[in-house]
Amino acid sequence: MASLQIRDLPGPLHQMLQLRARQHHRSLNQQALSDLQMACGGDPRERRRQAIADLQALASQQGVKKFDPSPEDLIRLDRSR
Repeated sequence: MASLQIRDLPGPLHQMLQLRARQHHRSLNQQALSDLQMACGGDPRERRRQAIADLQALASQQGVKKFDPSPEDLIRLDRSR
């Protein structure tokens, strides 16, 4: 796993990070990782789940019909050839 060292961290920023870590019952390292992940857009798996849920909601709002035959059936048909 990769490592990151931050040099010359300003005192007020360090204090804020420590306070946030205490509030969330985390170590300073865990809090820094959590904050970095959120700054970069959060957990990629959760973003994918949310994107799928948004697409499903949009499809149901627009009355999108089910595929006939389904994509799975088309793949099975193709594999049986």
